[in-house]
Amino acid sequence: MAMRSAAACLLAAACGVAMGGATAEGEAAVAADQAAASCGNAEECAIKHPPGASEGGELNSFLQTSTAALQSGLSGAASRGITEIQTNYIVVNGRGYSRYNAHAALLGSFGPEFVNTANIPPKLEFTEGPDNDWLGTNVKFGTSVWVKSQQESSFDVDFSTNAIPAVDIEASLSGNQSHSGEFYLMQLTFASQFDLIQEMNLPKYKAKREYMKNHMSRPRIVTSVWILIEGDEEHSNFCMGGSLKLTVEKIGKIAVSASGCRMSTWRFSPDSVMAYETGKIKFDKKGNVEYLEPDRATR
Repeated sequence: MAMRSAAACLLAAACGVAMGGATAEGEAAVAADQAAASCGNAEECAIKHPPGASEGGELNSFLQTSTAALQSGLSGAASRGITEIQTNYIVVNGRGYSRYNAHAALLGSFGPEFVNTANIPPKLEFTEGPDNDWLGTNVKFGTSVWVKSQQESSFDVDFSTNAIPAVDIEASLSGNQSHSGEFYLMQLTFASQFDLIQEMNLPKYKAKREYMKNHMSRPRIVTSVWILIEGDEEHSNFCMGGSLKLTVEKIGKIAVSASGCRMSTWRFSPDSVMAYETGKIKFDKKGNVEYLEPDRATR
């Protein structure tokens, strides 16, 4: 009975996410609140084991089947673009991303969850910046989404101040194309989490791993960010097929350079990050990073 209740809890919470983009805003909020109440907190609703691990045959099989069906249904029903904007999260292409403390969330930053909290998305404090070796060339652009003019005020930030002009990224653009008053979000993410974990487990980072494991409450690392850019989204494919390299600078910015595409070297700070995704860092008995458990960003 307990296993079936846990499965029902997971399904209820996931359905709350799907409804957020598919129903009217008021109905979505009610459904999401009911789902959150039935689950109690994020720890109760999360799957606690990595892909492939077994934690009760019947429940494990049921969760895998149900999760696959939910993901398939969500993917088919979700509208492209930003379908929901809340104080602490947004939904982009049917998937939730956290906005909590986003202006401190550079790609690769990590830190603890606030103690005695069980919020969805989790309330995080990014106390440590990214490491050059963890970024390097293990990064890529994801998709891009246009921010509709009626959505801008919902972000509660000054777009003209926080956005990166597209002309700074692609030198071939004219000033008129860059400062058009239109904005879009571009996703920047790790190309391979396996490669990231391999870097994190190098002997020279042993002290850092021990610090995360022993002195941080449920530590997370930022695995993708949504960066605000001013310009026409039609020109957002400026580095399709190219190779990126990220370099952490002392002034709190990340320099982005590339080869094989028409892109200048440009920089972004946390001020340009509108939302992000994190992975909970899970350690094995030896203190090495075993896997990154993705956070659910929405209620």
